Formats: sequence, C-alpha cells, structure tokens
Amino acid sequence: MVNKTHETIKIQLLNRLDELERLAAAMDQLGKDWGIPANYIMELNLAVEELFTNIVFYAYDDQEQHEIEILFEHPETGCVLITLSDDGKAFNPLENPTGDNLVKSLEEREIGGLGIHLARKMVSHIEYKRLDGRNILL
Repeated sequence: MVNKTHETIKIQLLNRLDELERLAAAMDQLGKDWGIPANYIMELNLAVEELFTNIVFYAYDDQEQHEIEILFEHPETGCVLITLSDDGKAFNPLENPTGDNLVKSLEEREIGGLGIHLARKMVSHIEYKRLDGRNILL
C-alpha cells in the first residue's frame, strides 16, 4: 500500500524479502516524482534495502506476518527524510559495532554488521529510538 499526501509517502511492506521489489519500485517512482537524481536514489535505495533486509532476517522470532513501515518525507529543505518502523524485538543498529570485521580478510570475517555499516556511510544522519513497542530508525 502506498499513500501519497503532499511531500510524504508511506509504504507498508511485509517482513518478506520479495517485498524488496516493491520497495525499489516505490523509490524509483519517488525519485521521478520529487526530481531526485537517479544516482542519489540508488544510494538511498541501497541503504534502505540493507536496513529492511536486517529487519526481515533478525527482528522477529516467529514466522508470523509483520508490517514494516517506511515513511519518506521531502521537506522544503530539499533533503529526503526516511523513517523505518517495525514491531520486532528491540534492536539499536547504531550500537552494533562492525568491530575489526572491516580489516579482516573475507575468510576471517564474521557474518553480519557490514550492511548496517554500509547504510550508515550512505546517509548524512541516522538515529534510533524505541517507542510504543516499535523500533524507529530515522
């Protein structure tokens, strides 16, 4: 479901990897509607995909269907504000250190952590809060 009002778009996705196609299509359309250059949309899409994928893989201990909400805002300042919200177990990705995974060889690296590192490097600001049983990443 996509709702568009003024300069805000809300997308509700299920906690399934096949929803990445809907996310990419929505972000492409957002870029066209808001006049955002394709290379910037590609970077934003990569960051949001990494965060969404982490939610799908790690946020839920059950096999139930959950909704992940992504809110895109385009204020007059010209920047794009993105908020991801899920009802998974509490997890602050900003406290997830990559440790020395970045300097280890591929064979020595532990699984995980690099997607969050990549997403953090591709955006200018990121913060986390837990509110009303939801993880909220701004």
